[in-house]
Amino acid sequence: MLAALLRALLIQLAAALLVFYFVAPLAQPVLWSVLQAAVALLLASLLRQRGMARWLHGVAGPLVLAALWLALPPWVYLLAFVLTYAVSRNAITERVPLYLSSRESTEALAAWLPPGARVLDLGSGDGRVVLALARLRPDIEVAGVENAMLPWLWSRCRHQLAGRPANARLYYGNFWQQDWGQYNVIHAFLSPAPMDKVWQYFLNKCHTNSWLVSNTFTINTEEPAQRLPLGGILQKELLIWRHPHGTS
Repeated sequence: MLAALLRALLIQLAAALLVFYFVAPLAQPVLWSVLQAAVALLLASLLRQRGMARWLHGVAGPLVLAALWLALPPWVYLLAFVLTYAVSRNAITERVPLYLSSRESTEALAAWLPPGARVLDLGSGDGRVVLALARLRPDIEVAGVENAMLPWLWSRCRHQLAGRPANARLYYGNFWQQDWGQYNVIHAFLSPAPMDKVWQYFLNKCHTNSWLVSNTFTINTEEPAQRLPLGGILQKELLIWRHPHGTS
C-alpha cells in the first residue's frame, strides 16, 4: 500500500515539475493544470498503471485547481476522502479498482457452472453477480465478500429488495481471510495485480475438482483450461482454470 501511494505521489510531482519548467502555474493556472494532467497520464501509462488508477492521475491536477478556485471549506476534502475510501479502498490497498461485471459475463458464468456448485465471488462489489447467479441458478449456493463499505451496504440493500434469497450470502470482510475450501468455484473480477496471488491461494486453499474463473484478467504462469468469449469492449472473456490436482 505504501509503495503504491509513493508511486502515485512521485508521478504527480514529476508531472508538476516538468510542466512548471515551461509554464508558470500562477500566471497560467488553467494551462498548467491541463498540461500537468496530460503529463501525469502519460507517465502513468508508461509505468503501466492500469484502469482507474491511471485515469485518476489525469484528473488529479484539474480537480486540485477547481477546489482552490471554489475555495471549498476543509470539511469537503475530508468528506471526499472518506467517500472515496469507502467506495474504492481496494484501489489503494490491493490495486483493485471497483469493476462491475456485465450482465453478459454473469449469464455466461451461470450457464457454465456445474450443478450444485458452491461459488465464492471475490470482491463482490454491489452484489450484482451474487444475486444474479442466485436467481438464474437456484440449484447453487453463492457467497460474495467485499471490504469497501459503501458497495457492501448497497449490496445488502439489493439483497433485501430481492427478497433475501436463501442461496445468496454477502459478507463484509477481506476475501484473503475467508475459507476458500468451502467452495468449489472461485470467481474473480479484480485486476492484473493480485491474480498470481489468487492462483497461489487457489492452489493452497481449495480442494481438488475446484475451478477458478476470472473475468478478463489472466494468470501470468498458467494457461486457462477454457475460455468463454464475451462481446464487451473491456470484459472480453471468462478464463477458467481447473485445480491441477483435480480429476478429468
